[in-house]
Amino acid sequence: MKLYNTLRTLPLLAGMMLGAASCDYIHEDLEPCDHFLHFSYTYNMKEADAFVPEMTNQATAKQVELFIYDAEGKYLSSKTVSGAELEANQVKLDLQPGSYQLLAWAGLNETDYTWTKPTADSTIEDWQMAVKQTDGEVSRELLGLFQGSMKLEIPSGGETNTEFPMVKNTNKIRLVLIDANSGTGLQAEDFTISATTQNGDLDSKNQPISTEALTWLPYYKGIETVKDANGQTAYQAVCAELNTLRLLDGTETSLRLSHRDEAEPFLDVNLTDLLLLTKMESHDMEAQEYLDRQDEYVIMLYLDTTGGKAHCLEIVVNDWTIRLDDVNLGK
Repeated sequence: MKLYNTLRTLPLLAGMMLGAASCDYIHEDLEPCDHFLHFSYTYNMKEADAFVPEMTNQATAKQVELFIYDAEGKYLSSKTVSGAELEANQVKLDLQPGSYQLLAWAGLNETDYTWTKPTADSTIEDWQMAVKQTDGEVSRELLGLFQGSMKLEIPSGGETNTEFPMVKNTNKIRLVLIDANSGTGLQAEDFTISATTQNGDLDSKNQPISTEALTWLPYYKGIETVKDANGQTAYQAVCAELNTLRLLDGTETSLRLSHRDEAEPFLDVNLTDLLLLTKMESHDMEAQEYLDRQDEYVIMLYLDTTGGKAHCLEIVVNDWTIRLDDVNLGK
């Protein structure tokens, strides 16, 4: 019986030994080991991996720029991940055993951004990107931008498959302006909407480089209608969308809305403070983590435009109701 068990175990042991030695960098008669990366984007409110859907659903810029540096941060090579390789999300690395620093940016494109093109003598600290602007303003829709960095150790034996976490650096804000007076007609051109931040660029650590103010204007603004059960127009709403780069807690930001020719805006608030009011107590995270995880906001404003002047009665941000009498945000 013991001999039978021993004989039955030998093929299993042999298979395990063969698997363990199936690749090597030392022995010439063995194939070199394969090493793979797969990108993930779980740093969102759902904590679900949305990286591949987010990238493949973009109109363009469906690629990741992967920059590879040595352990000291000196540039070695780069790789563009797109097409079938991006959809499979299994990126093969042609690297020898050793220590590396990896930097990845997804969604870079010549229309929206400028970024460093590494050279043989550059380092990871030299890398930076910026949003393209015109006279300090951005009025177009940005494609989604993601960033990630990590240290990677390639062993001398055995295959590896490493997860590469990414974070999203672009936000979209949709504003819906509704007149509380039934039947009041609205015109999109009657409203001026803008957001201002101090963040229009980022370095390799995903931190802002300058504190120069950047104004974000709507890339979409128009009139939309809501109908009642009989198919008749119940009310009109001015809808607008704008985007920002990564929002940073503690920095100067603003959201300003003006009506027609009024000299003063009827809403002038700190944008990040307003958005942070929507962080529920059950969200066990710091303010900056919330701003980084939440990438889309819907702001509904109920107005009174009687007499040709606008007065903001109530704000709803992502289903969270804010009355200006309750917080010192509005003028």
